[in-house]
Amino acid sequence: MTTDEEIDRALATVSATLNNQQLEEYDRGRVQEVVDEALGGEQKLTADDGGGLHDESGSRIGAIRRTGSGEWIVERQNSAAENSDQAIPAVGPQSKLRELMTRLHVMKP
Repeated sequence: MTTDEEIDRALATVSATLNNQQLEEYDRGRVQEVVDEALGGEQKLTADDGGGLHDESGSRIGAIRRTGSGEWIVERQNSAAENSDQAIPAVGPQSKLRELMTRLHVMKP
């Protein structure tokens, strides 16, 4: 069973790593590596394709999302909430035009 301290450490490490590396998009494999490293090399938490982090029981204990300004937000979730065992759906690919418009909007002063 993952302790509250381990969960908090993993979430803080993911947040710091994603923001320091300034990743443009969510990468499940990279997040899983960061989580495992934060927990001493053990896979106690599992990242899903949509930005959810799940404990051994399958309950979602964290969510990762990127703001329009490019900042990564990593939040703790209530594992007792209804449907907390569901994966967060992955965001579909953006069209090139939508991607360009998003970047232009972010670059505005």
